[in-house]
Amino acid sequence: MNAALLFAARLALPALAGQIALEPALVKLERQGGLELWTVRANDCSVRALLARVAELSGRSIDATSALERAPLVSVSLERRPLEDVLEYALGSAGLTVALEGQAILVRGEQSASATPDERVARAADAWAHAAARHPRHPIAAAARLAQGELEELRGRDEAARARYLDVLERSPAAPGSGEAYLRAGRIAAQRGDWREASEHFRALANLAGADEYSAVARLELARATLRLGDAAGALHILDALDQAQPGWEPSEQGGRTLLRVDVLLALERFQDAADLLEARAEQLDPLSAREVATLRARALEGAGFPEEASRAWLLAARDALAPARAEAYRAAVRASEQARDPLGVLYAAREAQAAGFGALVAEAAARARITLGVRAQPDGSTPASELRIATAERWLDKRELERAADELAPLFAERERLALAPAVRARLTVAWARCLAQTQGLEPAADMARAERTRLEDPDARTRLDRGIAHLFEEHALFERAADAYQGDY
Repeated sequence: MNAALLFAARLALPALAGQIALEPALVKLERQGGLELWTVRANDCSVRALLARVAELSGRSIDATSALERAPLVSVSLERRPLEDVLEYALGSAGLTVALEGQAILVRGEQSASATPDERVARAADAWAHAAARHPRHPIAAAARLAQGELEELRGRDEAARARYLDVLERSPAAPGSGEAYLRAGRIAAQRGDWREASEHFRALANLAGADEYSAVARLELARATLRLGDAAGALHILDALDQAQPGWEPSEQGGRTLLRVDVLLALERFQDAADLLEARAEQLDPLSAREVATLRARALEGAGFPEEASRAWLLAARDALAPARAEAYRAAVRASEQARDPLGVLYAAREAQAAGFGALVAEAAARARITLGVRAQPDGSTPASELRIATAERWLDKRELERAADELAPLFAERERLALAPAVRARLTVAWARCLAQTQGLEPAADMARAERTRLEDPDARTRLDRGIAHLFEEHALFERAADAYQGDY
């Protein structure tokens, strides 16, 4: 009888338009000390199905407007949380508001239909903040603070996220979420170039009791931080110990270890060993790791004293690299040709750099090569002053000097139509400006701007360059699914 009533209740709720009503993988209710603690795991689940399961277990009714019919699918992974927090998180991500009144679950549309994803994330962050403030000593309070940090990262606010993670570690250094807090705080420190702080977090994580699942990644990142701090021999020792104690089998993990080991060997000036390792394992690398091979091979050839081969290798690396790494690759290709006393090689590399929108960066070397060969420069329609300002801004961004970068980029972006920039240069400007917006306004405004600019780029190579730049921006914020979409031109 109860099963029949439940089935009828589910039928009474309207199906979501255009969606398959996927059931949540797990909805579990525990009652402990007068509290209801809910565990929910769902991937692309309909809100209707999730609410039906909650109503079934809690004995509550559902009072929903037609906004429920339009709600998108949601993904949720929450452990032992109060029902109010679960519903705020799950339904908030679907653009709904929820309240508990007695035994009823009230579901309504957002107060503002024009709310941006960033505003919705802000509401979710506020909900977690309220949960942690209401129950500061609750066993899941540390998880609430960790969630606040993750949401700050989602909004592109790395320093605010770092503060949340450090708060978790200060309050509950041995809580279940502390391993993730150490890892994320360490990676934020690494992104801003503070390798000493990063190494402290990764070392603490490597030695954290009960965090065995983080052991390998912590030691790998500790080796990377040790290398960046100038101790290549120490980094190699950590990698050797890691491979002996915990051999990695997953392709991406193996790829990360191989690339870091090659980087360490290059720092130790063991160029031939680095080249041999690349040749031995290049075919085994996963696609993401394989993108780094060309740059490492070029560094190995240049260090081993083969400048002509290194110049060609740097050009290959430049074709797949993203700015500013692409700019540096073109500079290195020209530098290697000059070291080889090959003015024709210099002009060839400079021509490729010019076609890619980086001509101003190698203009002086190209002029020297023309003088050596006794040839005259050909006029072109490039805007070297604009390119130089973009390159300067990229360097400021790499140093996290946001205001200086914005000073260079803001007038260029405002006057981009009048400047008649080449498509490749305009794509490069858009990526740099998106990096600024992501820091000042959040990822969503940056993606919106880039999406609008993409519609104005007719050149397919320029569009591809823009797609890669925005994908890289998502990857920096650990939004790998959105990065995969961006590589396909979907921001």
